[in-house]
Amino acid sequence: MHEISALRLAEGADDRQSVVDTSQAELSDLMKQVRGAVEQSGADRIVIDSLFELRLLAGDMLAYRRELLLLRSLISRVGATALFLDYDDEILGDRQLEGLANGVLALEKSTPPYGDEERRIRVMKMRGHDFVEGFHDIDIHKGGVVTYPRVLPQLSKETLSDELISCGIGELDHMLGGGLQPGTTCLIVGQSGTGKSTLATAYAQAAAGTGRKTAMFLFEERPEIFRRRSEDLGFRISHFEANGTLKLKHYHPAEVPPGQFARAVVSAVEDDGARIVVIDSLTGYLGALPEGRRLITQLHALLSYLSRRDVLTILTMIRPGLLTGDSHSIRADTSYLADSAILLRHEEVDSALRRTITVLKKRHGDHEHSIREFRIGGTSVTVGEGDADETRASPKLGVV
Repeated sequence: MHEISALRLAEGADDRQSVVDTSQAELSDLMKQVRGAVEQSGADRIVIDSLFELRLLAGDMLAYRRELLLLRSLISRVGATALFLDYDDEILGDRQLEGLANGVLALEKSTPPYGDEERRIRVMKMRGHDFVEGFHDIDIHKGGVVTYPRVLPQLSKETLSDELISCGIGELDHMLGGGLQPGTTCLIVGQSGTGKSTLATAYAQAAAGTGRKTAMFLFEERPEIFRRRSEDLGFRISHFEANGTLKLKHYHPAEVPPGQFARAVVSAVEDDGARIVVIDSLTGYLGALPEGRRLITQLHALLSYLSRRDVLTILTMIRPGLLTGDSHSIRADTSYLADSAILLRHEEVDSALRRTITVLKKRHGDHEHSIREFRIGGTSVTVGEGDADETRASPKLGVV
């Protein structure tokens, strides 16, 4: 490590007699020290932190450009790779290095209305190499820097299967025409307390019970509370966690950049072999983060990736209204992302509230369009029986 101070050069400028512009002499002296350190070190990697002082010393942009060209020529001659750090400030003037460099990386930091600061990186230029354009989230923490590349569905290998995945509740499987297909997304939507998380847990346990690895991402419940509530309903969450077929991951939505969450899902699929992914709930995640439109775009890319990898994705979302709400609408901004949609509601029957379940749509195959009772109680989760003569909607009628 070499400390080369432009300040000491500036302090000694008054003691020198020269017919050359003082700032030009200071820059020349400083760059001689830099080039000398590069030649003597024999290093393969060179970091110059930063060009800020060099640019301040350069009263003449022509002299600054010439010194940078000499330094680039030297680095090329010794066969090293150099990293130059600089400030992105238009007030500082000419951006000569961007034209001289083979690659340019831009770092950005923003402060959301709530939560940690967000850092992003963007590859602006990389001569002779392909690169992924746009911003990618990064995180700086104790131990180093972590980059979360943006998810690109088109780069993943596409797989397809014809099997159907059961939720372990026979009547609901019947309503869905036998179950849900891998490579699709199912949205479970309903008011608070209608059983969205419980239904998603039923799918997770049924999949884990057949040996399919499952990953559940929780944004609203702590894992210990989720385990206790699920065990009370008869779900064997701890058992499947112990044998490695089910993994729970909890995130605080205001503390997790979208890129980090997306990469956690990708890692669960590629590294852990997850075939079922549950996100509970999408409402908490989207609502706690800014730039909703950008998040929807990233979510669409993530769901497309999971679809190409033949993963069944289950999302839960809260509908407006504490109990009954508006029974004829769901959030159109996210419902289009789902291949299947299950609506849970509170209905008043004989002066009492009952939970009901309806399959709103299923793009891949037929489904039943009746309204049945959805019961959660004791140590069981059941769906009421339907009419034996109940007709099923055609695929076109099933899309609403």
